[in-house]
Amino acid sequence: MNNDHQGHAPFVYLAMVTLIAISLIVLNDLLHWHLPFSVDYLIGYVCALFVFVAWHAIITKGWQRAVLMLTASFIISFTAEALGVNFGLIFGSYHYTAVLGVQIFGVPLLAALAWEPIVYAAFCITDILAPSQATYHKNWIKRLPLHLWLAGIGSLATTAWDMMIDPIAVNEGWWVWHEGGSYMPYLNNGVPIQNFLGWLGVSFVINLIYRFIYDTVKTPVRSLHLSITGPITLYASLFMTSFGVAVTVLRRPEVALTGMLAMGPFLLIALTNINLLQKGLATLLGAGWLEVQERKSLGD
Repeated sequence: MNNDHQGHAPFVYLAMVTLIAISLIVLNDLLHWHLPFSVDYLIGYVCALFVFVAWHAIITKGWQRAVLMLTASFIISFTAEALGVNFGLIFGSYHYTAVLGVQIFGVPLLAALAWEPIVYAAFCITDILAPSQATYHKNWIKRLPLHLWLAGIGSLATTAWDMMIDPIAVNEGWWVWHEGGSYMPYLNNGVPIQNFLGWLGVSFVINLIYRFIYDTVKTPVRSLHLSITGPITLYASLFMTSFGVAVTVLRRPEVALTGMLAMGPFLLIALTNINLLQKGLATLLGAGWLEVQERKSLGD
């Protein structure tokens, strides 16, 4: 189902959140406020993004599926974090400091909640990176190969963000790796490679679950803002804020460069598909979208 105005309000909201977040980072650098690393800033930004995620999910998937998706991803990410903190599994051996606030089983609720925007952003942008005609089918086996492929892309897009945010976090003392790691070892002993393998695995599982839940939507709600501008802005927001913090606060251009090379290709390919691959647009917005736009152009 297509509606040109559907999703406009959440997109404007997200654009404003992103603008405010980036402005605060710039002002932080100019006025030495140190806002990006206060718990209040982090809570505000993560919660603001989560509002968009929930809003977008409810519109495009219905409130029941939205609740199921977001609850599942929170439980999976929290469980993975708890296994890491308490047993050194999945990501490696580490612990959170008190900086990120309230903890349960050693895991700050903020840390678990922070998974939601990036995984959802990667899930949504994957549909732009690899447009497909995967629609509802009763036989899940026939859906599995495509969903595995798309979940793989989503997991890479998710982990690309952690390539930039983890060095920032260890440098700021949000969490501590007990044995350090070979990734940027000069920043508080570095980050273990196992951490990124863990991110790939956990985000793959979440993306795959997202795929199967979304696959039950027989008539997806699609529009320019819901299918394209919203998802890209969400992913770009996570990129730009992390990039800005790496440059202005961490003062580590190599961290920013790593993030640009990791996340940048996903944004560039998505933008290329939007601008050049008209068939991709037709897939994302529905078979009749291009014809509607052509009629509008002729009418103008």
